[in-house]
Amino acid sequence: MTATAGLKEGGKFLSAGIHTAKFNSLSLGNLTSQKDGSEYNTMTISLDVDGYGEYTQNFFEPKSGERTQSQFGPNPSQAEQFMVSLRQIFDALDPAIGEKFDKDEVTVNVGGKEKHISVKDLDFTQLVKLAAIVTAPYAGTEVEIKLVPQQNGFNAFPGFPAKINRAGALGIATRFIGHGLSLSQSEQKKIAAAQNSRPTNMAASDTSALNGVADALGIDDNSDLPF
Repeated sequence: MTATAGLKEGGKFLSAGIHTAKFNSLSLGNLTSQKDGSEYNTMTISLDVDGYGEYTQNFFEPKSGERTQSQFGPNPSQAEQFMVSLRQIFDALDPAIGEKFDKDEVTVNVGGKEKHISVKDLDFTQLVKLAAIVTAPYAGTEVEIKLVPQQNGFNAFPGFPAKINRAGALGIATRFIGHGLSLSQSEQKKIAAAQNSRPTNMAASDTSALNGVADALGIDDNSDLPF
């Protein structure tokens, strides 16, 4: 029992589904691959989730602006997936943010004066830094977020929020942040499948390794067990 001295509560688990949260910030980040040491630029969103605490998720810098083709038609490019993600964040905080980007009317305060920033030719780093500045005043804004099971066993935002409609226009496949969110049928099935997964059935497992334990403990039969 000395090994149990000083035990601490384990980490909290953030369940799949829709959660109420407060927006904290956007920031520029960088991740290094443990596999090959490659470095990746990211946009990191930080939120304070009710009943959980701080939650962060990274959006990787898109490497391609080209759409791919599947048997069901064209798929959005990496750049389009990222831009739809960013637009959802803007819309959740204040739709006016995205409208200013659309009209190239974004301004920032520099030395007490408003300076226009043209968004047309910004690279990823510049765009994320600008997004961090324009969303900073909205820290504490209440939003809803959607988390779905991932292959790594954790829950996170849906990975592909954009879609191409039949007319070839860019659209939203699923909204992961906003207000009045709902789960699609496929998302509900994915969550149900993860919840219904069961650990190994120990009753059907080989218990031969336990043979002789009772004798070693001096227990004559099951009636001596303290439960």
